[in-house]
Amino acid sequence: MGRSRKNFISVLETKKVSIFCAYDKDYSEFRAKIWQENLFEHLGFEKIKKCVFMNQIHSNKVEIYDANFHNFSCDGLITKEKNIALCVLSADCLPLILYHKKGFIAALHSGREGTFKNILKEALSQFKNLDLTLKNEDFILFILPSICQKNYKLSGTILNYTQKHFAPFLRDDKLDLKTLAKEQARTLGLKNINDLEICSFEDKNLFSYRRNQTKKRFVSVIYLKE
Repeated sequence: MGRSRKNFISVLETKKVSIFCAYDKDYSEFRAKIWQENLFEHLGFEKIKKCVFMNQIHSNKVEIYDANFHNFSCDGLITKEKNIALCVLSADCLPLILYHKKGFIAALHSGREGTFKNILKEALSQFKNLDLTLKNEDFILFILPSICQKNYKLSGTILNYTQKHFAPFLRDDKLDLKTLAKEQARTLGLKNINDLEICSFEDKNLFSYRRNQTKKRFVSVIYLKE
C-alpha cells in the first residue's frame, strides 16, 4: 500500500480526502503552529488552505481542531473542517491516520507512551463529541512509516515496564509497537486497518531517531477536500 514518489508517499487520494507522507525536508521547523498557507503545494496538493502542527508531548491527549482551537500541546488532532491539513511529525513513532467517509479525520502521534496509553481510544472517544452516531467500525486506520520491531530494542526501566504490561508484544527485548496499535484498533472495533509496512529505521529516505539520533522529522498528513 502507498505509492512512493521522489519526495513523498501517496497513501490515499480520492475526491474527498488525501493522505500522504512527505520527507523532502525537515518539517520540525513548523511545529506547534497553524500555518495560514499551503506547505505542500510543491508536492502537487493544491487545495490546502491551512496546515496545523502540534507541539507533540508524547501523551494520549487529543484535541478537536475548529475555530476555537488553541491548545497545541497534544498528540492528536481531529476535525471535520475542509482543506485543513492535520500534520504529524515523526522519526520512528507511529503516525496513525483515521478517516471516516462521513467527513471526519484524525492525525495521531502514537509514540511508545501514546500507544501504551491508547491514544487511538482517546481519539475515537473525542469523535463522539462531534457526532454521536459515528461507529468505530466505520473508521479506516492507516499506519504510516514508523519503526519496526527488529530495530526497536528496549532496556532498563522501560524494558521492565513493558515486560510487565505489554509482554506479548516483546521478542528478544524488542517492542512491536505496530502490532500493539493494531491489536488496540481491533479491540476498539476497527475492521479496516492498513499498515504501509515501511520501517523508518530501514528506509534511508526517512528520518530515524533510532538510526542516528536526528532531530529532523518527516510529516504525515491528512486533509478533507471541499
